[in-house]
Formats: sequence, C-alpha cells, structure tokens
Amino acid sequence: MIKCVCLVIESNEYLLLVQARNREKYYFPGGKIDENESHTEALKREIQEELQLDLPESSFVYLKTVVGEAYPQKNTQTELNCYYTTENINWDSIEPDQEITDMQWIHKSESYKIAPAVLTWIDAQSNQQETINVVPYEEALISDIKQFNITAEDRKFTKTPEENITLATNDEERHPTLVYNARSECVGFFTLHEGDGVAPYSNNKNAIFFRSFSIDSNYRGHGYGKQVIQSLPNYLRQYFPDVNEIYLTVNTDNEVAQKLYQQCRYQNVGTSFLEGRPVYILKQNL
Repeated sequence: MIKCVCLVIESNEYLLLVQARNREKYYFPGGKIDENESHTEALKREIQEELQLDLPESSFVYLKTVVGEAYPQKNTQTELNCYYTTENINWDSIEPDQEITDMQWIHKSESYKIAPAVLTWIDAQSNQQETINVVPYEEALISDIKQFNITAEDRKFTKTPEENITLATNDEERHPTLVYNARSECVGFFTLHEGDGVAPYSNNKNAIFFRSFSIDSNYRGHGYGKQVIQSLPNYLRQYFPDVNEIYLTVNTDNEVAQKLYQQCRYQNVGTSFLEGRPVYILKQNL
C-alpha cells in the first residue's frame, strides 16, 4: 500500500489535476508521505515541490481518505488522504515545477484522462450524497414550515423559518427558500436577500446575501448542510442569473458553521455585527 496525501482543487464539477513526466493519466497534486511526516507536513512539502506554492499547514482542511488502484504502478493499491486549502489562490496563474509536465482543469466525466485512485475519490464523493431539491417558498408549502424544528441553541444564531417568511411578506427583496430530500421531506430553509440585505457587505448590485440557513434538527448528520451550500451556485444561476457574488455572515462563536463554509471554499473578507452579534463576512464568486 502506497500512502499519499493530496490537494483537492474543485470548481463546478472540474478538478485541477497534474500530469507527471508526460504520463497519460492526471492525478491530484501531492505525493507519498515520508517516514515520520504528518499528513500536513507531507502536503506542504509536496505542493511546494510540484506547484512551487508555499501554503501554511494551518490552511489544510481534511476531506476524506480513499483507497484505489495506484498509477502508474501495477497491482498496487494507494491510499489517498485528501485535503483542500482555505488559502485564496489564483490557480490559473500557477507555474508548476519541471517534474509536472502539465496541469489542467478536467471535468469529472473525462475518466479516460484521470488516474484510477482519483476516479475512486469521485465515485465515493458522488455515492455519499442523497439528492436534494431546492425550491422557492410559496404559500402552499406553509404546512412544511410549521413542522420545521430548530433547537434553542439555533435561536442564538438565526431566526426561525416562520419569522423569515413573515419578514418576506413585507419585503420583496427577501426570497425564502426550502430544501427537500429525496423523500419529499422538508429538511432545510434559507433566505436569499437582494438589495438592502447585501448592501452592508458589498456595493455590487449583482451580489446576494444568503441568510437564516438552518437544517431541521431531526435531519442533521446526513450531509444536507454541505449539499445545500454546494448546490447554491447552480440554484442561483437558475433563479437569479445576474447574481455573480454570494455573501453570508457567520457568528464568530459558531464553529460548526464556520467549518462548513470553509469546506465549501468561502473566503473570509472581514468582520461586522449582525443584530448585535459579532460575525465573520464570507464571500464566494460565481
């Protein structure tokens, strides 16, 4: 078993992959873990060697580990310990080291270009996700909202869905939104706020504010939160095609939410106060 560590760089179903020594297949940036090296030490070293980037170990966030067929070795398995970085990098400006003969954004469907263990990672990622359906709120769905459960702890960070819908009835810039799972159960809620909602954080008229996000307390632990955040760009392209930036805030003491948004590659662009509480301002470009 070859134990490796790698950096996953993903954007809209494309992966940034590298080719070493003109080999046919492309792989995640990274490589073998040396003896007595931690994962993050090995990843820092490998990325510096391959991509000539000096990334802090503190920026690496663990994703998952998969075991697949090694490449180009025959009849050998490799263990990929996968991470991403919270650093804001212009990946298109990277100039790899000479050992890396090419670097490309490759769509996950282009399997003929991709090394076997990376394909194993793609399969594992797709298999863990249950289908969700994100829909704009309408009055016919009010019974789902009345059954929505949030905890007392949640109330420290967000208004209830019913409170948000009441606010939206008097504000056409607010757009309540529901999330359903494959069994048509309402599992999540959020509000998209245009105009005055996003104005405190950006002067971009094509930005939108994502707020009051919650997952029903009876449906937590199934990955719905991350799925919602990952599906948000496509939802906006469908219903708000002019939007090119998403802003949101997260309370400075809400560590669970902070980790979720980090994993979904939101950038921390400042601090502020929302309803009297200190918050981080996060942004994602579309």
